[in-house]
Amino acid sequence: MSPRNSQFSREEIIEAAFQLVRAEGWAGFSVNAVAKSIGSSTMPLYSQFANVRELEDEVCIRAMALLKSRLLERPNNDLWIDQAISYVNFAIEEKFLFRILGDGRNIELQNKLGMGLVHYIDDTLAGYPLFAELNEMEFKMIRLSRMMFAQRLAFWLNRDENFLKDKGMELEDFIRRTSKAIYDGFKLQFNGNQ
Repeated sequence: MSPRNSQFSREEIIEAAFQLVRAEGWAGFSVNAVAKSIGSSTMPLYSQFANVRELEDEVCIRAMALLKSRLLERPNNDLWIDQAISYVNFAIEEKFLFRILGDGRNIELQNKLGMGLVHYIDDTLAGYPLFAELNEMEFKMIRLSRMMFAQRLAFWLNRDENFLKDKGMELEDFIRRTSKAIYDGFKLQFNGNQ
């Protein structure tokens, strides 16, 4: 046993576990694998965490924080479009982290993180110009529809990143056009109901 065992912080252990899961998914995660990656026995893990589930949850929380940070990227200077592109790119680039956020391992935590993400996105879109004239229900309908589209697209591309390319489509253009179709379609429906 290493004399450094007691010197490993909770943060170091979470980071090591996060990097293992990032590289290999849950298949690469175990108490022994985390201990090995920090050059320790398993004792520091058990002294810092009540159980393995607590460490797994911390990995999921860290994955969600990374996803949220990616949603702030603005490559096209259009927040709503960029959020969908960033979300889907996260699913492509961070395959295992994307999967752990919805794998059912801890449903209660995943629901909490998922609702937190919905509120986070809604808050960031509060001043978005296209949504300024919408009432709350219209905003929710458009957001929910586009969210379902982006989630499903992310799911497909997480498993086959060439899904769109094989059909002759480019990701950003597809997201932009579909988002516009969702927005315009609902706007027509809203205007027709007045």
